[in-house]
Amino acid sequence: MAGGPEVTGVCAIDLPGTAEELRRYRRGGVLLSAGGLVLAVLALVGVSVFPEDPPWAQDLAGFLGVGGGTAFLFGLVRFPYARRFRRILSAGPWSAHAATAVARAWSGEAVVLAAPDGGVWPLRVVASRSRWQEVRPVPAGVLWWCGDPRKGGVIAAPGGGPLFRAARVRGKAARRRLLDLAEEAGLAALPVPAAPHSAPGAAAPAPAAPAPGVPAPSYARIAGHAGAWAAVPPRRSRPRRPEADVRTAPWWRVRSLRRVAGLPQVGFGLGGLAAGGGLLSLDVLWPDPESAGETPTGALFMMTAAVAWTLWASFQVWYRGLPVARMLVRAALAPVPVGRRYALVPAPVGEDVALVLFPAHGGPDDRPEGVLPLLPPERPVEPSGTVELRGWLDRDGTDDAAPVVVAWCDDRPLWPAGPYLEAGTADGAALLEDLAGLLGPAPAAGPGAQG
Repeated sequence: MAGGPEVTGVCAIDLPGTAEELRRYRRGGVLLSAGGLVLAVLALVGVSVFPEDPPWAQDLAGFLGVGGGTAFLFGLVRFPYARRFRRILSAGPWSAHAATAVARAWSGEAVVLAAPDGGVWPLRVVASRSRWQEVRPVPAGVLWWCGDPRKGGVIAAPGGGPLFRAARVRGKAARRRLLDLAEEAGLAALPVPAAPHSAPGAAAPAPAAPAPGVPAPSYARIAGHAGAWAAVPPRRSRPRRPEADVRTAPWWRVRSLRRVAGLPQVGFGLGGLAAGGGLLSLDVLWPDPESAGETPTGALFMMTAAVAWTLWASFQVWYRGLPVARMLVRAALAPVPVGRRYALVPAPVGEDVALVLFPAHGGPDDRPEGVLPLLPPERPVEPSGTVELRGWLDRDGTDDAAPVVVAWCDDRPLWPAGPYLEAGTADGAALLEDLAGLLGPAPAAGPGAQG
């Protein structure tokens, strides 16, 4: 497979989105360093004000000192990284590549890019797993690349950010393993992604994504992409039991709605509170003679942090999560369904998916009516077919809010990750444009050619 096209004559840093991401990355380093210094100063003040007693003040100062020092060092590390990013991004253009990500248990995150010569580039991602998870591509995803795969470079989500450093994978066995995984994921058979957007005023190839006045890709193209993506076998440790039916069970028994509402965060806080209480009970029931009379500061600190976390998470559930969960239930149980054809495709970044919707009755040349971002389904879903949309598709002319819609497929709900976006709105057109960037260049116009 050929790698993705590139914007010739334009450095990657010339794209406004990339330049802003680089500035944001550097600002993050400044904030981390400044915050670490503040915590370290507070620790020094605490030690000077309370040189000996009470003991908990000394422990708190120690926690602040360790946290401040760690934050300060993490902030400092960002500055040489930012300089390296700028040097690489100023030396060449972005190019788009089909990509598949691999999580390695002992060696961190890795990604395999389709190379322009038909081969593949196995690269390790130099970033924390939590930060990388935001843009981690699905097995049929797309990433942008700038640099030399032999020496390392920068990868980013389509659009030019966030930025991640990538280096060559060391060891023949490790590279061979990644190549096997890429072959298993069908990376070589994926279409060439669309070229990155160029900077203002710079010459660039004709865009493959929809632009103002250019129709969105047809049902045939998007459904074909959905079928190719669905052919990649998912990597899951074990199947999960079916979640409760929202039509017969209260919302808190539905696993997806519990996550939407934020109840697992509350449970995490309660678990920390129980752990702190357990440690405190051990100190009370089986006291250590050498520490008699001392306050169990470790257990008290854990319980204080757990109480603060639980209160914050409970507020989030009450203020945001609970209304959203109830709104989704009302939409899922709305009485009048609307039938539509669909194609299930991966979102441009992250692990979410998108349901691209078309008229219920039509042909392969139909254009999308709208798109519904979805949470990753917990069960297999056909790449294309028909769904029933329930919710508020019809709105009053004075209501500018996007409608809330739940799609039912095979008598089970597909829970949305956001509102229903009509193709004619700015947000809907932007998301369809990003999705079209995963399809590769449109076929040349001619007799029988489809958009």
